[in-house]
Order: sequence, then structure tokens, then C-alpha cells
Amino acid sequence: MSLVITCLLLSSTYASAQHQSPGDGQCVLGSAECHTASSNGGLFVENQANSVAAASANSDHSENNNSKNEFNKSGNGGLEDLGLVSPETSQSPEQVQASQSSKSITLSTNGESEAKHVTIFEPQEGESFQSLVDQMADMVRANETLLPHQMEHGFGRPYRLYNSIGHVVKSWENITENSGYSVVPHGLDFMWPTVAIGHTVTLTDIKTMNGKPIILRTLNHSPRVFEIENLLTLDEADTVREAAMNVNHEGNQLQRSTTGHTGNVDPYRTSDNAFVHSESDVATNVTNRAFEVVRMKYDEELGRTVYDPKLADGLQVLRYNKSGGYRWHTDWFPEKSSFGRNYDVTKGGANRFATVLFYLSDVELGGQTGFPEAEGDTSQLDYSMSLAKDMFEQNSWEMQATRKCFGKFSVKPAKARAILFYSLHPNGRGDSMSMHTGCPVLIGTKWAANLWIWNKDRDKGIEDQRKQSLTATLVNSMDVPCLVSWVTNPRSVQGRLEPGQSMEMKTFNTDSFVFRDENRVHVLARWTADITKGERQTVYIQRGLTDAVSEEEEGDTWGPKTSSESIQLKVRNSYAFPVDIFWASDETYPVKANLGPNSVALINTFDTHSFNLYRAGAKEKERAEGGGEKAAEVLRSFTAHLSGGDRQYLILSEAAPTELKI
Repeated sequence: MSLVITCLLLSSTYASAQHQSPGDGQCVLGSAECHTASSNGGLFVENQANSVAAASANSDHSENNNSKNEFNKSGNGGLEDLGLVSPETSQSPEQVQASQSSKSITLSTNGESEAKHVTIFEPQEGESFQSLVDQMADMVRANETLLPHQMEHGFGRPYRLYNSIGHVVKSWENITENSGYSVVPHGLDFMWPTVAIGHTVTLTDIKTMNGKPIILRTLNHSPRVFEIENLLTLDEADTVREAAMNVNHEGNQLQRSTTGHTGNVDPYRTSDNAFVHSESDVATNVTNRAFEVVRMKYDEELGRTVYDPKLADGLQVLRYNKSGGYRWHTDWFPEKSSFGRNYDVTKGGANRFATVLFYLSDVELGGQTGFPEAEGDTSQLDYSMSLAKDMFEQNSWEMQATRKCFGKFSVKPAKARAILFYSLHPNGRGDSMSMHTGCPVLIGTKWAANLWIWNKDRDKGIEDQRKQSLTATLVNSMDVPCLVSWVTNPRSVQGRLEPGQSMEMKTFNTDSFVFRDENRVHVLARWTADITKGERQTVYIQRGLTDAVSEEEEGDTWGPKTSSESIQLKVRNSYAFPVDIFWASDETYPVKANLGPNSVALINTFDTHSFNLYRAGAKEKERAEGGGEKAAEVLRSFTAHLSGGDRQYLILSEAAPTELKI
């Protein structure tokens, strides 16, 4: 039997894993504050009275409030009656402990700074190290960090044990006395704990160009933001920037930045960007180091983390000239399936897990990476706003961004500086606190590069489906020209279709396409290939629909569902004027634009997705006028509920939307 005893410590900042005497703060067997729980044949006892702050082998020792309890040494103290003594052997826990090797460590759940001081005992013959790790996960209640449905999707056991420098521990011999460890559930990735502002971890296993070790320094708790010292050198920063200037591939070369899967030119993102990787050995090396810092994709044979192109979008180099910036946004995608992909990590999907941002130049003023939901330094707010007033319109997003950047927490750019921030919570849910902005440049020019790291291959699970090829004839049934692009490479235009014109496209099942206006500002339509509709299809591209309509679907029929969890809304406009329908959580572009009176739109969506209804063109006018008091009026809002059926008919009028289950 392996016995694990937990003791809890208190600290105003964080608890040290060093210099703890064996009895300090431990929960002693027989105490009224102790309780027992059994898991995989092991017994552990823990004190429930207190919680503690983070523990780390690298931290300074802090003063603790320790509770001391005494064990009733007469007989076995009634422990047999409590189930703490084996009736067969009549061995007390003290006798069991005496026959086992023990170690005192600090233990936490993944990515969390609160930790417990525990004493663990070496697994005995017939017991596995994995069973000990799973017991340790029970001690810190790691399962409580998961959502109820995550167990159904394979999250939880077997847990992995990580040490304080982010390496997986696989044996008792590799556990070091008085060191910090964390348990990570199966299906999720290791996340660095913030511990305390200014806390550092030194990573000597990563090879750098200047020979100095990489140092990970905590800058903020929520969102989790770290500075990565020595990740790249000044010379490497110059080389990456030069590589971006010399990219030859049309889709990757330096050009006006676009956003998301649609590849739109975004009026709220005023930068130029290029993707570099294979074009530059330095870019490849920097990317590899970033993966090593995040501790993604460990290679057993090489004994280190390696870069996996399936887990990244490539190294994106950005240039922001004076006044350039990017309005607040999150790097993670909404946690619903779209374009044949599942972005809900808690249900086994893939999403952007972390972002590593490299600064390639100094900036005299502005250009920070701002996190508008976190508190920060405001010392330059007044001066910066005085400059911004001469550069931007009063109610513009640039003015709002400047106020947020200098009035909240932000990271200032400096050449060769790098930061890491997590887009997800440790359990895989999107972290709204990770919303950030590329602060407008007030003086100078900003060069930077970012690497979006995914928790897993975004295409995993649909490879077999993709092997099925089909040929689609795309027909532009709109009254304006459109550009045709794959969602996975929206900057590469596959063709231009005039009104009424058609083109033949050979593709694969579940491949998705986006159809944009000539200026790449608006998404006009989207379409995802579906092999169940035949190996040869004719697809009519209609303005504003989330999926184009195939030949057999024209008329008053339902289209194909995107997944078993999706909802189809057939929306009829009963207003006397055209309307635009926007997804409530992202009103950048309409889901359906210019829906005429008595017209019907088919929207593929998911449970609890909400939508806002505006007069046609009202949101566009709001943006042109800078928002503020001139904000567009929401005519109606409605929310899709799976409880109403997977196919629903909504009549939009001045009365509340009428929902009819079909």
C-alpha cells in the first residue's frame, strides 16, 4: 500500500518548497481535521482546513502559518475502526510509513499557482508509478478543474506529472525532495504557472544563439503572460525582419494584413504581414525554441520538444507604421464547429492554445501589446492621449485602443524581446482575459512576429473524410463579382467570378471555401464541400449565407447540417425594409447581409449562439462614423436553442422573434 500524507501551508505570496522541516504544517494521522480517500489501492490523508499560494524550488522562502496536531499514540488510536489500519496486518500508518521511502514536495494542478505541501511514498512491489501520479491528482482534486462533460471525452486519467522546469516525470527516482510539481490531465497540455509577479524559471535545456539560458519571467496572472528572455538575439531579429521583406510566395509575402479564416482586409487591423519559415533558417530556429519553451510535442528519441508544423500557423511577421495597430481581439476561435472543424478543446477539438510574440524593433511610443481587461501602469496615459487626439478621430477605435493600452496592462516592445501568453484556461476553455490589442504606434515603426500554437492538429479527425474527392461547379448567383479562396489559405485567390459566371473546382470532402468582394473587405458567402451530395455538384453562391446552396437545395428546402450538434435556422424578414444579421459575439461582418423584406435566409449555427438584427447598412455606417453616440440600433436579438429542435423557423418582426420547431 502506498501512503500519501498531505499538509497545507499558508503564505501571503507563495510558499517555498525549500527548507521545510519534516513535521512543519503536516496533517497528522488521527487529527480531527484529516480525512481519507482511497484510489487505485493507495491511501492518502489531507488537511482540508486551508489553501495555499504557489510553491516553487526557485522561489524565496516565505513565512508560513503551520498547524501542528498530535497523534494519539495509545494503541492505534482507533484507526482500525476508521479504516486506516489493515485488519489483516494490524499495521498502523506509522508502521507502513516506516517501511517506505518518502519525499516531501509541493503539488498543484495544471497551470495553477496554488499548491499543497505533500509527503509521498514510493510505490511498493506490484504498484505502478502511474497509480501514484493518479493518487497525487486526487490529492489536489485535479478532476474538479475539468468541466462535467470532459470525462466523457477522455480527459482526466491517466494524469502526467511535470516538474518545475516543465519536464515530464516518469519515475520515483526522478522526483526531487522539496521541489515543485504539477499534475496535467490526459488530453490537455502543460501550462506554466504564474506563481508570482516577477517569478522566474531558468531553462538550461534550450540551446540559444548567445549561449545564455532562457529565463521565463511572470508579468501578469490573468491573463497568464510571461516574458521570455534570450529567446532571440538582436541579429536574429534583423534576420527575421529581412526574411519577411524577401518572401517570394504570393500568398505569404508582405502585404496588407487580413484576419481569420476569411482572409478579409480588416479596417481594424492596419498593418502589413508576411509568413516566413522555410524561407529562413533563423525563423525555423526561433520557432523551434518557442515550441521548447511552451513544452509542446516532446520527442522521446531526441529527448526534447520539437516543432510540429501541424500545431502552428507559421511565423507571421508584422509591420505597423505610424498610427498602425490592431483592435482588441482574442487569438482563440469561438468554441463551436465551423468549416468542418471542432474548436471546442473541452470536447476533443483543436484551438489556439498559446501565442509567442517576438518584438523585432524598438518603438519610441505606442505599439505595445495591450490587455484591456487587466490592470496596469497608467503613467503615460495623459501624454499618449494628447498625441492620439492629433492623429485619430475622436470616437475612432484607435482612440479607444490608445486609452486601453496606456490605461491598462500592456507589454512595451523592445527589439529582441519576446512574450508568451495563453489563449486558453488550463481546462481548455477560451480565456476571455486573453483579449488583446496591437496598440497604435504613436511615434516610430513597429516590427514584430507572432507564432500561434495549437493544442493539436486542427485537421485531426477529418483526414479520412478528406480523402474523398469531388468536383464542384461554382456559380455566382449574386449581382457582384466575388473572389474564391480556400478557408485554409484565404490569401491565395483561386479565381474570380463575375455575376452569372461559373468555374469548376476539384476539391475534397469537408474542404471549405470563402467568397469575398473584390477588395477583400467583406465575406459574401461560404461553402463547405459535402461528399454525401455526390462526386459532382453544382453550387449556387448566394450573398450572405453561411453556406452556399447546391442545385437540389434551391427553393424552400433545408440544406445539409454541418454536424450532429448544429442547428439550422430559416429566418424570414417581416420588416418593411432590408436587414443585416450579425453574430452577437463578433459583429465585424454580417452572417446575412441585406436580407430583403419577406426574404428568407438559411443559417447554420449551434446551441446558445446569439444574433443581433440591424437595418441594412447601419453597422457599416456606425463604423464609418466612429461609433459612440451614433451606435447602430439593435432591432431584435435572438438565440438558437437546441431544445427547440435542430431545424427551426424564425419570423423576424417588430414583435419578438417567433420560433417554430420544424
